[in-house]
Amino acid sequence: MNYREPPPARSYLCPGCSTPQPGPAQGGPVTCAQCRTPFTLPDRSAMLANPGYVASPDNDPARLAQLRVQDGRPRLVAPTLQAVLGGSEVLPGREAEAIAIWQSLRARSQAGDVGASEDMTTLSVLVSQLPATQQQPALAVALCESAYDAAVLPRHKQEQLGRLVRLAVAAGDRASAQRYLSWMMPNAPELEADSDFRLSAAMAATLDRDAQRVLALLGPQKDAIPIADSLDPMASVLRANAYETLGNVQAASQILRELPDPRMLGLIRSRFPAIQLCPQSASAYETSTAQQAAQRAASGASFVGYIVGAALGLPGIILLLVGLSMILAGGANIGGFINLGIGSVLLVVGVVAVAAARAKAKKTAWLRTNGLSLVARVVNVEQTGTMINNVPVFRFILQVQGPHGPYAASFTKLVPVHQVASIMGQQIRVRANPQQLSEVILED
Repeated sequence: MNYREPPPARSYLCPGCSTPQPGPAQGGPVTCAQCRTPFTLPDRSAMLANPGYVASPDNDPARLAQLRVQDGRPRLVAPTLQAVLGGSEVLPGREAEAIAIWQSLRARSQAGDVGASEDMTTLSVLVSQLPATQQQPALAVALCESAYDAAVLPRHKQEQLGRLVRLAVAAGDRASAQRYLSWMMPNAPELEADSDFRLSAAMAATLDRDAQRVLALLGPQKDAIPIADSLDPMASVLRANAYETLGNVQAASQILRELPDPRMLGLIRSRFPAIQLCPQSASAYETSTAQQAAQRAASGASFVGYIVGAALGLPGIILLLVGLSMILAGGANIGGFINLGIGSVLLVVGVVAVAAARAKAKKTAWLRTNGLSLVARVVNVEQTGTMINNVPVFRFILQVQGPHGPYAASFTKLVPVHQVASIMGQQIRVRANPQQLSEVILED
């Protein structure tokens, strides 16, 4: 494929005020219109002279086998970067600090520091995932353009080009997507770089409604061609969309089951509105997963009640039988009547517990399907005093970000003691009753 549309001006992130700014496509000296900081953009004349040919990757089995050896290794945030970030992600309220760290890494990377280039590339991913960045496409593009210019290693540059392709597809900008794609390596030796090309080329092919090319790039099903774990969900959605484009909605729905989390489908679809991914299969998949989630939620909510009901009801039945046999064998036997009384009480309490569990299961299923999906943070944990099979039931106190502002809520859950500390402070998603927001269940 050849694309010869004249390139527009490129963008960059000002090293002074960190705002996105335009610059000449070929590069050269620029001055920030906002803070007047001078900067020199690297020369791209040779790249702009590229005729725009996009090659296809080599699917030779030996090459795929080499890539497959690298699969299953999650990307980790380097300890040096964790030290300055205060963790493996950008914490709320520290977005400006993350950009300042990124600018420092950018300057060192431009000077040829490979380690800084690695950290800058990782931080670019973390910053691009922030809600504020996703709501500002110009900022996201400028961040990737500048990271591409500063990166040292080819795989670092490849990652930024891949993100630029996908940002262009999200905006419906076919010319820019194809231009960035023509600058990428189609047969990189690293799995991450190869996957970036395949995903980006598949995105461009999806924009062109070329379903056969999408399947040739990504394979007919998961793991037919190795794809980096971080890009696997997007590959599954593009693969499903290709099958649906070919008229096979059933196969598309089956492919969507490859997703590790059903919420990823909605997230990916919302990021790429220009290509309207999986318009038919998405509805069937989301209905199916919602029903399954409701069943799991109902089962989890009723578990403790059923255990308590069984623990009381079964001994109650045994005592009733014992008492009845004693009375039949010995007439007016006081011990028999005592057993009958205790057994009756235990059985009634057990039946009540089971009935309450069934009602709770039904209500939980309704909440999982109809409740508001909200973000919450675990702020405290309390013991309830209940133990099931030597595992305690804890009450988790939450601060929920509600539609009218933050509010307090809680839920109970069976959790091993050694896991409680790791849950403290975590951000989770809950489903809240629209009529009574304090009534929440875990979404997961």
